[in-house]
Amino acid sequence: MTKKIFQSIMAVAGAVLIASLVIIVGCLYRYFSDVQGKQLEDELSLAVVAVEKDGRGYLEELQSREYRLTWVAENGEVLYDTQSHGEGMENHGDREEIQEALRNEEGKSARYSTTLLEKTLYCARRLKDGSVLRISVSSVTIWVLGLGMVQPILIV
Repeated sequence: MTKKIFQSIMAVAGAVLIASLVIIVGCLYRYFSDVQGKQLEDELSLAVVAVEKDGRGYLEELQSREYRLTWVAENGEVLYDTQSHGEGMENHGDREEIQEALRNEEGKSARYSTTLLEKTLYCARRLKDGSVLRISVSSVTIWVLGLGMVQPILIV
């Protein structure tokens, strides 16, 4: 009888632990995603000022492994990209964040890569000359975060 009571208590404790972890991870993931989005907007604001003053020179000197900046003409042609050669890149005029920035001065979007299990956040702003500067950053999805927590959860 005591064995059955003990097993029931352990099952309930395990279920409560897992439910608590799921709720906590979900809340933290949303919070840090919001913080990352605000940081992306701040970084873009700084870059916009620099590009409007110094243009391509600023982008050529910039060395960031975390953020990617793409300067796009009004017609969608990539003028410069900090991680690849802009000349060979496809037209970006159909990208959601670029279209939104051309219409409303600022645009945002997020795209998921199911193969890499990561989410890329994009934020774009129209410059005074009509071109668009876009910044992007990759972040892990909640699934990767959950997989990374399996070992600590099992230890607990």
